[in-house]
Amino acid sequence: MLRSGAPDLILSDALPLLDVIIMDEYGRLPDVAAEIFNVSGSSQWGEQDTTYAGVGAVPETSEGEAVSYQDPTQGYDKTYTHLTYKLGVSFSEEMVEDEKYGLITKTYKGLGMSMYQTEQIVCAAVLNDGFSDTGPDGSSLFNSSHSLIAGGTYGNRPATDVALSMAGLKEMDVDLMNQVDHRNLNVFLQAECIIAPPDLKQTLFELLKSMDRPDTANRSTNVYYDNYQAKIWPYLTSTTAWFAVANKAQHELKKFNRVSPYTKSEQDFDTGDVKTKIRSRFSVGYSDWIGTWGTTG
Repeated sequence: MLRSGAPDLILSDALPLLDVIIMDEYGRLPDVAAEIFNVSGSSQWGEQDTTYAGVGAVPETSEGEAVSYQDPTQGYDKTYTHLTYKLGVSFSEEMVEDEKYGLITKTYKGLGMSMYQTEQIVCAAVLNDGFSDTGPDGSSLFNSSHSLIAGGTYGNRPATDVALSMAGLKEMDVDLMNQVDHRNLNVFLQAECIIAPPDLKQTLFELLKSMDRPDTANRSTNVYYDNYQAKIWPYLTSTTAWFAVANKAQHELKKFNRVSPYTKSEQDFDTGDVKTKIRSRFSVGYSDWIGTWGTTG
């Protein structure tokens, strides 16, 4: 969009057009983070969450025997503190008057892309740091020995990391289906989505999109054909790590939007300068590890 095509671009009554340029660019690319995380709104400074060990297995009861009662046990607490993200640009009146090469439009598009990238980077960090962080239970998100609230341990990372392959898919599939809750009861989880970096895109698509097994020349059915959603996320920092998550209702990866991205533009009366900012507030993290699985490959 050149100035000759929009001569009133910088006038006060045309400032909303600048906001449209920014937000169009912000929404242009797929929001992979929102496809993976449970996203909710928030109306306060932050959100607090806690995990519970639910009730155990239902016991066999003899005829006439009274019912037994069991209380859920509170476990680990998690606080999500919303952080503020904002960035602005400013152009002099003369700069706008002499605009010829679409620099202003490109810059405003850059604001939208910047906010998009920031959200993706912050969310992807939950997975990127998942082998070294400290979560609510005192262990990293992906760990071979999580402490269960009602006692015992269980893991959501293989004892020996495994590459993305047919063997790796099998191990992930079995591990998730064998995962237990905090009462050490099997909850029959199944992977819904596999997340990998661009370096593993070809491998992942060969594994999931081929009706025949891609690892053998023999005629053999690929049992993982079209079984999972494949998410390629450029904001993953490892070239070998890959992840799996169950349905959103069965995992606790969370993102809270306190203030969704918005823009504001104004023109200074004395100088004629145009200033624009984009701003949002959100928090990201996880309350529990159950329903997730990861390996460094």
